[in-house]
Amino acid sequence: MEPKNPGADLGRDSSVDHRALFLAVPTPVLVLDTRLVIVEANEAYLTATMRSRDELVGRPVFDAFPDNPDDPSASGVSMWGASLRRVLSERVTDVMAIQKYDIPRPDGGFDTRFWAPANAPVFGPGGELRWILHRTEDVTVFMQARQNSASLEELTAQLRTRTEQMAAEVFARRELQHQNETLHALLDSLDTAVVGCDAAGSPVLFNEGARQLFGDLLDGVPVDEWAQHLAVFHPDGRRMHGEDLPLARALRGERVRDAEIVVRASAAPRRYFRANGRPVTGQPGLAAVVALHEVTLHRRAARYKECELEISRLIAKPNPPDEILARLVEVIGRMAGWVTVEMWSVDHVAQVLRRAGCWAEPGYDLPCRLPGPLLYGQGIPGRAWQTAEPVWAANLHAHPDAAQQTTDWGPLRAALATPIPSGSVILAVLICYSDTTEVPDDTRTAIMTGIGAHLGEFLARRHAEQLAVELNQSRDEYIALVGHELRTPLTSVQAYTEVMLDDPDATEDQRSMLQVMRRNTDTLHGIVMKLLDVSGMRSGHIDLNAQPMDLTTVVDAAADAARAGSTEVSVEVNTPPTAPLHGDPGRLRQVVDELLSNALTWAAPGTTVGVNLHTDQHTATLAVSNTGHRIPADERDRLFHMFFRSDTARHGGIPGTGLGLTIARTIIEQHGGTITVSEPDEAATTFTIRLPTRQAVTAGTRPAST
Repeated sequence: MEPKNPGADLGRDSSVDHRALFLAVPTPVLVLDTRLVIVEANEAYLTATMRSRDELVGRPVFDAFPDNPDDPSASGVSMWGASLRRVLSERVTDVMAIQKYDIPRPDGGFDTRFWAPANAPVFGPGGELRWILHRTEDVTVFMQARQNSASLEELTAQLRTRTEQMAAEVFARRELQHQNETLHALLDSLDTAVVGCDAAGSPVLFNEGARQLFGDLLDGVPVDEWAQHLAVFHPDGRRMHGEDLPLARALRGERVRDAEIVVRASAAPRRYFRANGRPVTGQPGLAAVVALHEVTLHRRAARYKECELEISRLIAKPNPPDEILARLVEVIGRMAGWVTVEMWSVDHVAQVLRRAGCWAEPGYDLPCRLPGPLLYGQGIPGRAWQTAEPVWAANLHAHPDAAQQTTDWGPLRAALATPIPSGSVILAVLICYSDTTEVPDDTRTAIMTGIGAHLGEFLARRHAEQLAVELNQSRDEYIALVGHELRTPLTSVQAYTEVMLDDPDATEDQRSMLQVMRRNTDTLHGIVMKLLDVSGMRSGHIDLNAQPMDLTTVVDAAADAARAGSTEVSVEVNTPPTAPLHGDPGRLRQVVDELLSNALTWAAPGTTVGVNLHTDQHTATLAVSNTGHRIPADERDRLFHMFFRSDTARHGGIPGTGLGLTIARTIIEQHGGTITVSEPDEAATTFTIRLPTRQAVTAGTRPAST
């Protein structure tokens, strides 16, 4: 952190030679490592102990300073060793009592000395214990002067007090310096900008993050003038005045909480910050402080998330595709923070890109006015089409693909082109422009790729829906055409066949051929009627002549007709005396006939088709079962699909149109009922119909004639 005012005691002179200061300290100081080996001594210590640096450095301390062998009561090594071990284990400063510790003389023998020592730990940057400072004072003269007037214990107490005071002063200063260094390192490591100012509004305290954000404004420019030099905005886009800045508000005595500001440098993207600040009291030279935490990425992610949600909402609407695409282009521009957005659609026939939509903020409509179409690989959109990957043009004025569209991009600086895929096919390209120099980043690329995937699904779905509508219309028209065009000549053939059969002069051979004609025309007539039913069903309903009826009568009649037409399979019926309900007897007979015909077709010879009808207060349930060829699991869900015929039926020569079950389901549903088929693993194949007994038929019905 850099202080603006050196007198505020917030900075330090990096040119200070700390080793020179250590050597010149007038108090004797010895430096030991954690193995109690001497690593350094200052000049005062060398003088007091009558040693040179070469004699001490690198030697274990008690080898350099042993006890006096001529003094049996010598305890210097044990007392000093105990103090050093306390420092190593407890990591605290230990002040020792005055002790007699003789030192070797250069000429031999020992010199009697009294010392007032203290030992203190010194920690490294990671908090580990690196060294021990042994600071001592030679108090021999003091001890000898007072030896006759006071006891050793009294002198020790006095000197202990003095020593503790001196130690407190020395090590408190060192601790304060260490704390300041730690605080400076901590603040400079933050990604939060911290700025403090004095009472006049001049910056006096700031870290590296603040320097990168505010630059030269920290060199004496009062905070209330910053808005004149820096583009700072409120979140809603309004320009901030000097008094609105968070630091200026804190200087006026206001506590600032989560204030959001937008900073925009020239040709650089907007940066969003959340500011917290407060006034400072009791600190000379510091009146207010503010911290600004950048939330640009969070804001951008939230904005893109909102954009994706709005896109999902829009593409779910049933509006025409062109209308939705125009709205999507605008939403992407406004909500994702682009100044211009283009949509280019791929013309797969001509193999070119054509502009399908363009939105721009006022003054940024240059791309909308550039000529088209673009060839495969031409321009930024063409490159995205060619590579099927997002393409960043971080500098439009120097990008080779951008130059293929125009050499003058005006206020636009960067662009991102995103292909819109449907599987492996590119349907369109979305290109977004920015008026600031952009640094390509994976986050925005991934988000825009996701948006492109959403748009691709939308375009593919709408294309499929359009094809489905056209196909349905064509199929409906074809079915109606075939049904109506066949019915008229078929009716004539049937009528003339009946007339010829009534001719008494017809021979037996002629009558036999006419009966074959009648059977085939009846079959063909049934197919035509099914086609007309399908046409009605495709239009939304089948006409019903609903009336009170007895389902038992219908089922019994259908069973009798089925027995008459089958010799190898029997039909067993179980019905109640009556089964009243409200429905169309003719249409329900058509359903029962279809189920019985289907059961007889697939039943094994010699088996029985079961028909069971039962009712309760609310429903009538009819089940038609047969044993024989089972329905494959992969065909079960398609049984009621229009024109579906199983592989066995098609390859086995079994006649049919694939319309009977489709029409049967439509008739039952028009009656408010359901029709289902049993699971493939069951022993018998059973079609089950459930019909309401009292519920009036509403959809697609007409009242009975009176």
